[in-house]
Amino acid sequence: MIEVPVLIVGGGPAGMSLALLLDRFGVESLLVERRPTTTRHPKARGCHPRTMELFRLWGIEDRVRRAGLAQEADVACWCESLNGPLVAYTDPAPSLHTPAPRSIVPQDAVEEALDDALSTRPRARVRRSAELVSLTQDAGGVTARVRSESGGAEFDVRAQYLVGCDGANSKVRETVGIAMDGPETLELMANHYYRADLGHLPHVRSAIGFLVRPPDPQLPELNVLTTGPDGDRWLAVQKLREGEEPLSEESLIETVREQWEMPDLEVKRINVLTWRMSAQVAQRFREGRVFLAGDAAHRFPTAGGNGLNSGVQDVHNLAWKLVSVLSGAADDALLDTYESERRPVAQSNTDFAVRNQQRLDEMTVAFRNREKEPERWRELLIEQNKQLHSDGHTLGYVYANGAIVDDGSLIPPYDSQHYWPTDRPGARFPHFWLDVDQTESSIDWFDTAFVLVCGPEAKAWERAGQDLAATAGVSVQVKRLPHLLGPLSIGREGAALVRPDGHVAWRSRHPGEGSELSLALDRVLAGGAL
Repeated sequence: MIEVPVLIVGGGPAGMSLALLLDRFGVESLLVERRPTTTRHPKARGCHPRTMELFRLWGIEDRVRRAGLAQEADVACWCESLNGPLVAYTDPAPSLHTPAPRSIVPQDAVEEALDDALSTRPRARVRRSAELVSLTQDAGGVTARVRSESGGAEFDVRAQYLVGCDGANSKVRETVGIAMDGPETLELMANHYYRADLGHLPHVRSAIGFLVRPPDPQLPELNVLTTGPDGDRWLAVQKLREGEEPLSEESLIETVREQWEMPDLEVKRINVLTWRMSAQVAQRFREGRVFLAGDAAHRFPTAGGNGLNSGVQDVHNLAWKLVSVLSGAADDALLDTYESERRPVAQSNTDFAVRNQQRLDEMTVAFRNREKEPERWRELLIEQNKQLHSDGHTLGYVYANGAIVDDGSLIPPYDSQHYWPTDRPGARFPHFWLDVDQTESSIDWFDTAFVLVCGPEAKAWERAGQDLAATAGVSVQVKRLPHLLGPLSIGREGAALVRPDGHVAWRSRHPGEGSELSLALDRVLAGGAL
């Protein structure tokens, strides 16, 4: 019997991020993953600013970014063939509200960076080629039976909590009996990952991907996506009809040569992955001592790139809550706020991705009719920026019901493109640079502790924060702004208490007392219930 505080089932980006986070908090975990290695397929292709901010804190941002495209390539291109004409590009997205802009990077590179980071973490144990067989839970914890793929030996793991990060066909979700809401199949898809050395062409690094729509409607419509900075590995995404098989390797090679208009191009298929495009959210994210995160909890269409990012941010929300409860500093009710905060985000991401996918289908029709109806084509091309310019959607969500002290102020109106920075409880604390050279961001303050951010003249709050830090059951740090930076409503004498995940828990716009601050922290740790 292996005993560990947290058992993580599934070693994709969500599972590895959770193991890394728990180690940063000083908590041991065991991660079991049935695959022998990290993924050998690009899968997701893009990390939103919020995810890159976390990678910045964890020390892997530069490595991840080097494996992606240049920032100016954060656009999509519509074309008739990959040799032209390149009919239209979307506009690059602005990056004003983050120290870590979006990166167009494939999932295999992200997983490699996380795996290497975990290899240096003493409290994060990883067992690959190990599959969950069964689990049971009682009032004191979870007992899981795990089978080693090499030799078939089985062993038991006893954990206080188990987190299922085991993907769309989650064994954990099935075992605890959590159903999904929404359609299981919107489309059947095939990803063809192939190698073709095209790095010498000037346009291959100019876009996230190329939506190829040949003039002949009998030819395949494949979205061709770049998967790295070298222009030698590509992902061709094929929409399958019911009962249709993916292109054979021979047909793929022929199609790729036709798309690039290079009859002698050397093409080698690396692998092919078939998958269902779904739009589903789990009815519950918690069952007793078992939690769901990432694709185990939600499955979105790929348009908008929310899958990997949502999974990483799920566990970022969950980790500090698990740690607080494990240490005895928080009530079990705090863990219920994981669902109340993250499930609405998952539903919002689903709606956003479904609309993006519908827009792409509309654009295919408009692209073919663009000479007859140029206004409609241009209107939809501008609309597609809503898919790619999504800071309002990815940075601007505000937890309205959870581990916060709601002050009743208005939540900024939803706008997927435009992010409105705010220090309202539930919102991500805004980014602003703290030095002239722009090397330190306010985002860097929030990692493994609660942080009391005080206005430039908030001496009373600063003293109250220092007193609380000396007595609280959780780690509390105090930061005083040198100037009234950013769009903050706390003013010069107010303060905001920010959770370890960077979301504001409570704020005061006036000078106050330590008792008010202490009560606010107690309420947050009680799940907002006091």
